[in-house]
Amino acid sequence: MSIDSQVTVEKMLSQIDSLPELPAVALKVSQLLDDPSTDAKALGDVIMLDPGLLTEVLKLCNSAQYSLSRKIATISEAVALLGHRALRQIVFTIISHGVLNREVNGYGLEAGALWENSVTCGVYAKHLAIKAGFMDTELAFIAGLLRDIGKIALDCHLSRKSQALQQIIRGQKLSFLNAEEQTAGANHSVVGAYLSHQWNLPEKLTLAIQWHHAPSRLPQTASTEECKLVALIHLADIFTMMTGTGTGIDGLMYSLDDHVLKMLDLPPDGLILEQWYAELLEIQNEIEIVLLTFGNH
Repeated sequence: MSIDSQVTVEKMLSQIDSLPELPAVALKVSQLLDDPSTDAKALGDVIMLDPGLLTEVLKLCNSAQYSLSRKIATISEAVALLGHRALRQIVFTIISHGVLNREVNGYGLEAGALWENSVTCGVYAKHLAIKAGFMDTELAFIAGLLRDIGKIALDCHLSRKSQALQQIIRGQKLSFLNAEEQTAGANHSVVGAYLSHQWNLPEKLTLAIQWHHAPSRLPQTASTEECKLVALIHLADIFTMMTGTGTGIDGLMYSLDDHVLKMLDLPPDGLILEQWYAELLEIQNEIEIVLLTFGNH
């Protein structure tokens, strides 16, 4: 994020009464899980500082999503059976549910719609990562979950200016991101990246959040891994919107950036994307498992 855009976002966010916050313990756990050398005892000691988080972590570990042969009762068992990456995915699923599972009037989303949309995108991103040979599939899931986190911060701003937003979209025929900028002073991708930076999330996640609608504009300094992650989240976002799951006033107002084909070393004709989308439509059960675990359905 450039200095100018950061100043703009800071000024705009200063006018908002409350911004989404992530639980301190959960963030500390996620940071520990980024280090493969972190032992189970260190993780357990931190997680036990938040009994609610501990309960949710064990609940997800024992859910149908992982189909383990025996019940997990401790964090040590969770580390041994699932590993750091799977636990990181579990922790971020819990974090994102707490932030995203709410009504988002500014985007025309009823309670739970943004959460369902985010879970769908996360599951799609994980499967696309497998298809594209992206090794950290759990990171792809997390990036898919969090890519629209900026909508929570912009919600109250757009709620007050919904009529102006609609007029800009209809009258000037702008992209939704540009309409957001004219209405609120910044778009949800830039705001989401700012929040990610404030929360000290990994740079890879911040880049995926900021550029998931425009991967071709990703800074040239981005690594090959970062480019692939952003491209995957872009595709997962497009495919999620195509299903109509948890979509609001922005709906199908985002276009496919053809540059992702090159970023993922895919044939330029794009026919493989049709195949991937058809395959994603067959994994609805995985999305339902996550939603049911949190009692959304």
